Amino acid sequence: MKLRLIVFISSLFALASFSEAAKVEQVWQLDGHEQAQGDFFNKSIKRLAALPGFQCHFDQLMVFTDGGGQRYSGEVSVLKPERFRWQYDQPYEQLYVGDGDSIWHYEPDLMQAERLDNLESVDPAVMKLLDGSIKPTDIELLSRQDSAELGIRRYQVSIQGSDPVWLGFSKVGDLVLIEREDLLGNRNRMSLSKCSYIAPAENLFSFTPPAGVDVLDMRSAPEQ
Repeated sequence: MKLRLIVFISSLFALASFSEAAKVEQVWQLDGHEQAQGDFFNKSIKRLAALPGFQCHFDQLMVFTDGGGQRYSGEVSVLKPERFRWQYDQPYEQLYVGDGDSIWHYEPDLMQAERLDNLESVDPAVMKLLDGSIKPTDIELLSRQDSAELGIRRYQVSIQGSDPVWLGFSKVGDLVLIEREDLLGNRNRMSLSKCSYIAPAENLFSFTPPAGVDVLDMRSAPEQ
């Protein structure tokens, strides 16, 4: 189970750029075309920030440097501020629920639930963007690349000084793709689909361990 948790923390929105993304150069001169693209990006980010919450299906593909790979899929729900629910259906069931104060991690096949410390335990840069923890002004635009194959506009950004992340938006400005490569060269891509932009019900972000489940409190001891 610890291995699963480590993989999750390292992969959650640590999503990979493919090789062509590394070849993109900075192109944000302020001519008319590029300024228009910048306006599209800014409007899309502000639209995302203004949402009270959303629910989406996700498909995640990880490609490891040793040649291996792994696919994941499930449902993600976000209710601002700082509440989220990740329901993994494939390749095995697991659940992460954050209520704004603590995080539960539950794996039914192991009959075990962990209570984690806080959002920072599993909250990389992109998660902060999605759950409303940061403002659009904290995002630095680095470069842009359109994908004719996927029909999206891709933007390389740094979020509060993070390593570069690629965000992909549909033609109407919906976030549909997140990509990144980690320090070990592992590549990862998450696609969002079937999204509802109505705020989910608050009770979706609470969790009570089922009877008979082992509960581990992984929270840090309070400072004396």
